[in-house]
Amino acid sequence: MIKRCWFIPILIVAINALAILVQWSSLPELLPAHYDLQGNAGGTMPRCVLFLYILMGIAVWLTAYVVARKKPILETGLVILSSGICLVLLSSTLVSLTCGTLPIFMLAEPVILLVAIIGFVASFVKARKNR
Repeated sequence: MIKRCWFIPILIVAINALAILVQWSSLPELLPAHYDLQGNAGGTMPRCVLFLYILMGIAVWLTAYVVARKKPILETGLVILSSGICLVLLSSTLVSLTCGTLPIFMLAEPVILLVAIIGFVASFVKARKNR
């Protein structure tokens, strides 16, 4: 069953790409970046940097998939972890696309990452016990 779950991180990356493409023409050449909790930008970045988030998501998925093929005991955890990392990248994209006006995305990032790490560790521990 887990083999079918590898579509989840790819789906998240596809949603990320779609969000960027839908907003692309309305984005300024330079986007505000590095927001504080009040939504104030501390720097800028070219809008093309958003495509790096897509490439990073693909790299995370591909790395996790290759490792899972070599270490099947890690597969469930790697699906969880790679999905979490791809969600963090999507959240970063949404922060950029909303120009920091929705800081909830920034606050979600550490929570998503923590849950993904806990899920990875828990699935690994469970798999080890079931061996």
